[in-house]
Amino acid sequence: MLFVHLSDIHFKKTEIGQPDDPNLALRSDIIRDVRRMRKEIGRPADGILLTGDVAFAGRAEEYAFAYAWLEEKLCPEAGCKIDDVFVIPGNHDVDRNAEKDIAQSMAREALRATPVKDVNGYLRQWLRSKLASGVIFGPIQEYNRFAAKFLCLLKPYIDNDGTEDLAARPFARRDLPLNDGSTLRLWGFNTVLVSDITDAKERMLIDPAAGQIEEEDGVCHMVMAHHPFEWLKNGRDFQDRCEKIAQIQLFGHEHTRRVDEGKHFLRIRAGAMHPDRDERDWKPGYNWIDVSVDGADDKRKLVVKVWVRQFETNDFLGVPDRKGNPVWENAYDLPDWTAPKTPAAETAKTEVSAPVLESPTMTTSAPQPPPTIRSVTIKLFKLKEHEQRRVITLLGLDRPNDREMKDYELVVAAVKRSDALGVLPEMERLIDRTLAGEPL
Repeated sequence: MLFVHLSDIHFKKTEIGQPDDPNLALRSDIIRDVRRMRKEIGRPADGILLTGDVAFAGRAEEYAFAYAWLEEKLCPEAGCKIDDVFVIPGNHDVDRNAEKDIAQSMAREALRATPVKDVNGYLRQWLRSKLASGVIFGPIQEYNRFAAKFLCLLKPYIDNDGTEDLAARPFARRDLPLNDGSTLRLWGFNTVLVSDITDAKERMLIDPAAGQIEEEDGVCHMVMAHHPFEWLKNGRDFQDRCEKIAQIQLFGHEHTRRVDEGKHFLRIRAGAMHPDRDERDWKPGYNWIDVSVDGADDKRKLVVKVWVRQFETNDFLGVPDRKGNPVWENAYDLPDWTAPKTPAAETAKTEVSAPVLESPTMTTSAPQPPPTIRSVTIKLFKLKEHEQRRVITLLGLDRPNDREMKDYELVVAAVKRSDALGVLPEMERLIDRTLAGEPL
């Protein structure tokens, strides 16, 4: 699996779309470098990993610009689809206007003042309370509206009616296939449960469940969080668990230190795509990361290759490893595992018949891939809200408690319901007709 890893993009409402945008040329250089690296590596990316701070101040306009940039610029040059984006929030994804509310201030004060030995238990109560969790998740509502398009929506541990099919959890997860048939599991954790201008090391909090990642046969773990471990007040269990079972750990926030090569894991910081130009060592950067399995059965190794890209003077250049190699390459032992055998397909006997001759009017085209929950979610979000409701109603996907859901939560839930009921292809057809301007 090949990924483009970016962080700290900081799309700023007062700059984006303006003729004097100070980062306009820099973004153009990044896109050119992505195109160049794709050619150098020799294949397209399988996904885009964003480790937080997509926006600058958590504004809707910033996320609208980010989505358009991803869909129209980055994904096409990287060679992946827009639904192959995986994202987590950073401190700049918090709406600073929302955080000024008195309830927000009191929540942060109460949680940050709690002793370390008690904070996990206290935080669990907040994440399972309908009223309290609303205070925590309120400042990232615009982020959630953006992240929902990629099925990276973050919610407290509360279902609307106890049976809702939209997973309620304050972290994102996605399984991807590796080259030997095993699984690469992406974990995206939220380190901005409390965040404001007083953010500092040992003042951020993370869901205690982050320290409960389970080992599973045939699964390798890649963990993503915006803030590195030392920023987390309750991060000890999370760090211990990651160092035990997560061979790849991705972070944002810190703009300089890039790759830490451990004996059992690789810790990677993206660098900032748009660091503050007043920083003493202004060097925008991003990474390409390749993950594969080498060997078989009892001699398996996870091979991780990293191309570290950094802006120098007027272009992006590679940052070599400690030995001067252009690619940072590390390998980690994996447990014994054999891919489950699938029944051999029986060879069907067919009669030989005369070939079909194409008429001048016949055309051939490659078959379209079947719809997926991610691809249909992306499409449904392209419709206006009343059009979304029309599609949902026509397919009988609405439920009595939907009125308690936010609009973007309903979209994700409806797509998942359509898949569970076997009508996902029909949902895609209705969406395509709507996008084409046809009446339903």
